[in-house]
Amino acid sequence: MSTGEILSSARILHQLYFQRYITIAFVILMLAIVILGLKINLPIMPFSIILLSMAVFNLITRLLMKSGREITERTIFIQLLIDILSFSVVLYFAGGATNPFTFYYLIPLAISATVIPGIRTWFLVILTIFLYNLLLKFYLPFSFLTHDPQQSLSGHDQFYQHVLGMWFGFLISALLVTWFITYFSRELRARDQAISEARQRESHDQQMVVLGTLAAGTAHELGTPLASLAVISDEITHGYDPDKHPDLFENQKILHDQIVRCKKILSVLSDSAGESRADEGFLLSPDTFIDKMMRQWKNSHPGIVFQFESQHSDQHHLLFDKTISQAVINLLNNAAEASSDSILIKTRTLQNKLLIEISDNGPGMSDEQIEMAGETRFSDKPDGMGIGLFLAINTLRRSGGGVSFNRLEPRGTCTTIHLPLIP
Repeated sequence: MSTGEILSSARILHQLYFQRYITIAFVILMLAIVILGLKINLPIMPFSIILLSMAVFNLITRLLMKSGREITERTIFIQLLIDILSFSVVLYFAGGATNPFTFYYLIPLAISATVIPGIRTWFLVILTIFLYNLLLKFYLPFSFLTHDPQQSLSGHDQFYQHVLGMWFGFLISALLVTWFITYFSRELRARDQAISEARQRESHDQQMVVLGTLAAGTAHELGTPLASLAVISDEITHGYDPDKHPDLFENQKILHDQIVRCKKILSVLSDSAGESRADEGFLLSPDTFIDKMMRQWKNSHPGIVFQFESQHSDQHHLLFDKTISQAVINLLNNAAEASSDSILIKTRTLQNKLLIEISDNGPGMSDEQIEMAGETRFSDKPDGMGIGLFLAINTLRRSGGGVSFNRLEPRGTCTTIHLPLIP
């Protein structure tokens, strides 16, 4: 079973657990009304044993829910089977098929048909029909406590009470069936939505694989010419005397530094494509992660102007790897390029999340761009391909985090990044 199906089955089991307590309370209420109000003689001891057994079984169900074990369709089937058998025993001591509350049989059958369609449901249907046929012949009939002929109910009054009981039983059954079918239909819609989102994530993962392959190929192709340029730049740099040709020496040194930077960027690109080693991930405190990331970003953008506010706890850690920090840096770069002034960076911890808010005063993103972000590639730059934003958002989502965008007034965008923290 998938994760969504397991969670859905767990919620259904919780509803069955809740329904069983409603059934116990309802039977106790009906016993009080029938014995005290209608003066009908019913065996108290068997009912007490049945209700106590149902309560014990519900306690076992609660322990099962708390144990964290997987809830399967077989578990739901056993729960419904116990409910049908328990209700059949109750009917045996309460008039059998003549009891007006035989409508209650429809509730577990409706739940089974909705949740576990197939051979198990047909087994419950056949079993219910078999038990109902047995209750037509084998049951303890109602008997009145009083034997005074003047106080005994006439045949017409008994038939009227039976019809009234059938009406009340139908009302309760209709309400419960409607309630449970509505709940389970909502659960099924939520499961279908989860499946649709899983398929959408799979489509995104396929695009990520394509982009990752492209990134790895690009890094491999650019590695050789960059290595040649690095060798040539070293020879040229060493060929100039810094005292006689300071300008040329400085320019060639800048060229060399930029080539080294390009090689580092290609290394990060290869890591983002999935070539980084698994043992490179390790736990960091939020402060350390922010410090390492900001230092790396400032070193690559020495002239950047920004305001920085940080407030978080050291009681949590996050799993650090190059792809996550690079994704955050890509979003910082986008904000810095879009802003005509300084950008504001705020970091804080909220429950089990690290929040990074990046506010710029650029032209801002349209509603359509906000909706498309992370779903497809787009760029408002003349020569942009939109790959950086797409990769950054999906990398953070794949790590358990996410990104959201909000327009600021009168202009600008607030990019909020949230990363999962480990207590």
